Amino acid sequence: MARCSHAKPFCATAPPRLSRHRRQLSANATSPAISTSKARLPALNKPAKPPPPPLLTRPKLPVPTTTTHTTAGDKDCAKKPPPEATPAPPPSSGAGDVLRLLDALGLPPDEEVYISLLRDCADATEVAAVHAHIACRCAAAAGGLPLPLANRVLLSYAACGDIGAARQVFDEMPWRNGMAWATMVSAYSDGCFHHEAIHLFALMCREARDLTGDGFAHTTVAVLRSCTRVSQLRLGEQVQALVFKKGRVCGDIGSALVQLYCESGGGVLHNHKRARQVLLMMMRHRCQEPVPEAAWTSLITACHRDGLLDEAIDVFRDMVSAGVPRSSFSLSSILAVFAESEDHQHQGCCGQQVHADAIKRGVDTNQFVGSGLVHMYAKQGRLADATRAFEAIGGKPDTACWSAMAMAYARGGRHREAARVMYRMKAAGMNPSEEMTDAVRLACFG
Repeated sequence: MARCSHAKPFCATAPPRLSRHRRQLSANATSPAISTSKARLPALNKPAKPPPPPLLTRPKLPVPTTTTHTTAGDKDCAKKPPPEATPAPPPSSGAGDVLRLLDALGLPPDEEVYISLLRDCADATEVAAVHAHIACRCAAAAGGLPLPLANRVLLSYAACGDIGAARQVFDEMPWRNGMAWATMVSAYSDGCFHHEAIHLFALMCREARDLTGDGFAHTTVAVLRSCTRVSQLRLGEQVQALVFKKGRVCGDIGSALVQLYCESGGGVLHNHKRARQVLLMMMRHRCQEPVPEAAWTSLITACHRDGLLDEAIDVFRDMVSAGVPRSSFSLSSILAVFAESEDHQHQGCCGQQVHADAIKRGVDTNQFVGSGLVHMYAKQGRLADATRAFEAIGGKPDTACWSAMAMAYARGGRHREAARVMYRMKAAGMNPSEEMTDAVRLACFG
């Protein structure tokens, strides 16, 4: 009988025989002390980044110290900071950043760099920062700031409206040329300190030696403007005598003199005669320097204001004969004269010529010229021409133009068109005044 053996399961395989060392490792692995199900690999820690290098301290520009002058009435307004408090640094600016960068790089700015930075300053704070930097650089110089830099600092302060700082720079200048005087006098005149401008001009006449060139011309124009604002006609006449002594009357000086005589009180006819004399003197030198349009316009406006309409028309004719180019200012001024003239038939022809001149020069769509045309045609009863001039106005007509158009329709008996203009005016966002509404109603139903 054959020998039988025990059947083995299908999937059963004999366990491999392990060595003694491997059995010990397997027993340690299955021990409850170190469980494979709970074992975790330690996380790899990234190396720490090195700390950033410390930032360099930003160099500060020296700030000029200003003293506050107080009176007995405003002692409480000026309070000193506590001793421990430090003044706040100046705000960052383009000029300040450029100077800090140049200081950090060890590059001393030259005169052209300072002038360029001063030209680009937007306010007085930036000018003060650059001025302080210039003062530190030029502290060793015995004569103070160089004249071009001092003039540029003075002009920058004046342009930013800090007249006090500008006067301080002006007083610290060892000597002043014509441009420094012109800048300071113009700063006073533009800031409406007209008496200070007049006093400084008198000081210039006593101290300055060379009163010629562009500096003298700018100073004269500024002081004449101040004389006009404060009605100092006698002083203006003295300035004119000084101009005669130094040279001829022309250009902006002549325009300032004409405006002085046109806007001063007293004898109207006498002042207009003096203005005409100045214009004649300017016409003698028109080959060297043309007569500005502002001089003619000032005299035309003054004659219109004083009721001398025929004289205003004569001045405009002289202006056209002289070949002076006309702009919207002179054309609108003479159109207002034609609108109030009583000789509608004769002046209407002249008004049409002015209208043609405006079309030729491309200013007929100007708001002021268009308003003048509407007024003139409306006063003359030419409604069709007034309507065409009104429709040709570019942009948004003003209230006076709407009123003139409505009154023209009302006086011409076209009541519906007058009411339509009133509604169009309201639709354009302009509310007609009560006087205008009453005048239109009275013209329509009177």
